[in-house]
Parts: sequence; C-alpha cells; structure tokens
Amino acid sequence: MDNKMFVVAKREFLERVRSKWFVWITLLVPVLLATAFLVPTYIAMRSNASSAVRHITIIDATGAGLGDRIAKALMADSSLGLATGDTVAPRVKVVATSDVAAQEKAATADVQQPNHIAGYLVLNDSALTGKSARYAGRNASSISDMDKLTGIVRQEVMMLRLEREGVRKDIIGDLATTKLRLNSERLSEHGRSGSGTAGLAAGIAVGVMLFMSIIFHGQNILRGVLEEKSTRVAEVVISSVKPETLLAGKVLGVGAVGLTQQVAWLGISYYLINFLGPIITKGMSSGSAPAAMGGGAFSSMSLAVIGVALVYFVIGFVFYATLYAAAGSMVNSEQEAQQAAVPVMLLLMSTWLLVNPVIANPNSTLSVVLSWLPWSSPIIMPMRMGLTSVSPLTVVGSIVVAILGSIGAMLLSARIYRVGMLMYGKKPSFAEVVKWIRYA
Repeated sequence: MDNKMFVVAKREFLERVRSKWFVWITLLVPVLLATAFLVPTYIAMRSNASSAVRHITIIDATGAGLGDRIAKALMADSSLGLATGDTVAPRVKVVATSDVAAQEKAATADVQQPNHIAGYLVLNDSALTGKSARYAGRNASSISDMDKLTGIVRQEVMMLRLEREGVRKDIIGDLATTKLRLNSERLSEHGRSGSGTAGLAAGIAVGVMLFMSIIFHGQNILRGVLEEKSTRVAEVVISSVKPETLLAGKVLGVGAVGLTQQVAWLGISYYLINFLGPIITKGMSSGSAPAAMGGGAFSSMSLAVIGVALVYFVIGFVFYATLYAAAGSMVNSEQEAQQAAVPVMLLLMSTWLLVNPVIANPNSTLSVVLSWLPWSSPIIMPMRMGLTSVSPLTVVGSIVVAILGSIGAMLLSARIYRVGMLMYGKKPSFAEVVKWIRYA
C-alpha cells in the first residue's frame, strides 16, 4: 500500500471529524431515530378515550334494555378516568320509535348548552341487529372517543344477542372480556432469534442509517473534489501523488469518517432506546406493539447482523463514493456537479424505492435479486437479515459480489478522475467521458 494514500486518508478523516457539523449530525441522528421509535409508543399510551364518552344521553328505542347495558358498561370501564368530584353518568331515555325525532331535538339543544352533555347516542332496531347506531356530539371528531363508544356498543349488542340465544352468562362474560395477544418470534435453523416486530424495526433502522450515511458522505466527497479542482489545488497535489492514490485516499478517509459515525449512531441509538424505552412504556402492557418496537428493536439485533451491516457499509460506501468522486472531477461548478451526480443518486434511490416490497416479503425473488446486486445489497441485505433468516453462504456470496462491484466502480472512476481533474472548460459529453475511460 502506498504511504501517500494513508497520508491523504488521515487528512480527510481529521478534517471532517473535527468539524462541528460532524459532531451535530452524529448526535442528532440517534436522537431522531430514538424519537421515531418512542414517540408512537408515548402517543399510543396517551390516546385513551376521554371521560366525555360518559357525558351523553342514550336514546333507546330498541325495547330490549340495550341503552341501560351500554350505560353500565361505560361506567364500569376503568380506562375512562373521571375528574375529581365528577359523578356524571350517561342518561338513558327509553322511548318509542315514533318519539325518537323529538328526543333527538331535545338532546341537540342540551348539547348546545355550555358545560352540559357531550352528545347523544340513538339506538333502534338497526343497532339491535348489529348493523348501525347514530351519535352526534361535540366529541364526534375524536377518534379515540368514537372507537371506545363503538367498541362498547358492539360488545353489548353481542352479549344481548347471545343471551337471547340461551348462552350461559359466564360464557358470555368470558367472550366479552377476551383479548387475544399474539406474540411473534422469529425461528430459524439457528434457533430462536427474538421478536419479529423488533426484527422489522431493526432491519429498517440499519437500512435507513446506511442510506443516510452514503448520501451525506458521498456528497461530501463530490464537493471536496470539485473544490480542489476549482481552486487548482489538485494540480499541485497530483504533481506529487498519483490520481489513483489521491482518489483511494479520499475514499478511505471519508469512508473511515462514515464508519465511525455509523458505529456512533448504532451505539447512541441503542443506549437511548433501551434507556428511555422503559421510562416511556412504564405501565404499558408487555404485548403492546409500539412498546415492542421501541424498547426492543436494537436489543434484538445480533452481533452478526451489526457486523455484516458495517461490512456492507464499507463496501457500499466505496462503490458510491468513487462514483461521486468521478462525477465531481468531470465538472467545474456546483450546479454542474449536482447534475452529474443525478445518475448516481438515481441508482441509490432506485434501491430505496424497492424497500417496501422487501419488507412485505423478504424472501421474494425481487428481495433475493436486490441482495445480490452491488449497488443495492449494502442496503437490502442487512435489512433482510433483520427481517428473516438468511444463510451464511448467501451473505458471503453477496459480499463477494459487492466487493467485485466496488472494485469495478473504483477502476472505472479512477480512469475518469485521472483525466477529469486536469480538464477545465465545458462539461464533457457522454462520448468524451467514454474516451477518457478507454484511453486513460
């Protein structure tokens, strides 16, 4: 290895890790990731229905006592906390079908009065058959309130109909209070490997961090190459260092920055999620999906997945960074650089646009093919490993193919870089770039 390459790499590494932007981004991204996991959990815990669901009038035209049953169920629901000294209960008005309209009018007037009932519920034969009921009130736009009221009405209708069919009351009570919790756990030829939900979250998190890091640091290389070319610094450097050595040093140095940042992101995110998770989810049921995703996502990641993710990061970064450097060497201005980088960006974005099908079916033909392509495997394969069981032979084969792809990208970019850094004037055409590659 050329010692000059390591000198260039050291300079690139130290110049970037000492910047304030590096420090801020390194700290900010884990905070954002932890927030993305924990905020939905917090919202889920705080999104219970309000006690306003109890402050209603129930107009019962069923003749079967459905209104009284719903009122008792509302008062028995412990999740509907009452304010101190609040003893308001649902008012039930049993009426004939012909009197419903008059009662609705009176209830509407009550709702419109300040500090009075929140709304009214109309029950008729349609509600008794389980088809529909009607509600009007100030909290009609509250999703949690309406979900709670709908659930209780549905439950009481079911219980009433089962009683009419002669089902024992103890069985009816069991059916009404049964809440099935399905705990998912990955099982492969290597044994048990944690929660399926947590594996999904971990796989997505690794993919997102790889994607962000490649874009951020790839753009840094592009701007750095363009700056050196526009200020003619490259001419001085190339007089004592071969263009290939300069390119390799840049990629190695910035890649080390990205790898350092990647490890920091994983470590800080792991700490934040596992430290704040129990605090946020305190008092929440263990089967809650948001809690499982927020508190156990990173803890479910094995060292093998983390290690492979870092290997793929290095390979993927070399692949894209060399292409970004080649794009920067071909142009003379920031605007031209952004245009030249579009093909590289499209190649990267095309992978991310196919993430949803991979998440839906990580063992599909599309997912397998993407995990073998050099430009997509650095993002897709770690994600697949977080979602499903992938054989070690497949991982090793994919890494070998990705390495060969990165070497090819480096050789191609080196030819463009060697000529482009010393070419000034108009932006080269595609045919001219082909000539550079052929004769360099």
